[in-house]
Amino acid sequence: MKVIAIDIDSSKVILFALEQIDDGTLTNITGNFRSITVKDDYNNEEIREFQATIHSFFDNINPNKIGVIKRMTKGKFSASPVSFKLEGLIQCYKNCDVEFVSPSTLTAYYRKNTFCVVTQYNYQTNSARLAQYLIS
Repeated sequence: MKVIAIDIDSSKVILFALEQIDDGTLTNITGNFRSITVKDDYNNEEIREFQATIHSFFDNINPNKIGVIKRMTKGKFSASPVSFKLEGLIQCYKNCDVEFVSPSTLTAYYRKNTFCVVTQYNYQTNSARLAQYLIS
C-alpha cells in the first residue's frame, strides 16, 4: 500500500510518501520531493505549475490514499486563504480521492500507537505522522 500525506502551512505544501511492503515494513518513498512553495498565488502561471507539479508527483507514486491535515477555517488560529486555494488544487486530482484528517484525530491515534517513521527533516514530522496513520 502507498500513501501520500500532506501538511499545508500557509503557502508551503509539505509532502511525505510512505509505502508498506508485504512484510509490514514501512519505507519512505518521498525521494527528493519534499515541499512546494507558492510565492504569488495571483500569478496564474505559478498556480498552474503548482498543480502540474503536485499531480505529476502523485502520478509517479500512484498512491492508494492521499491525506491532508485539516486546518482551522475560523478563529484566532485560522489558516491562510492561500492554503485553501492550494488544497482545492490538490483535491482536483482525478486518480485518487483526497481524505482529510483532523489534528485531534492524529493526537488520539498516537496516544495508543507509537510513531515509528524516520523523517529526514524535522518539518516533515506532521506529514509523516499522517502517512503512518493513513497506512494503518
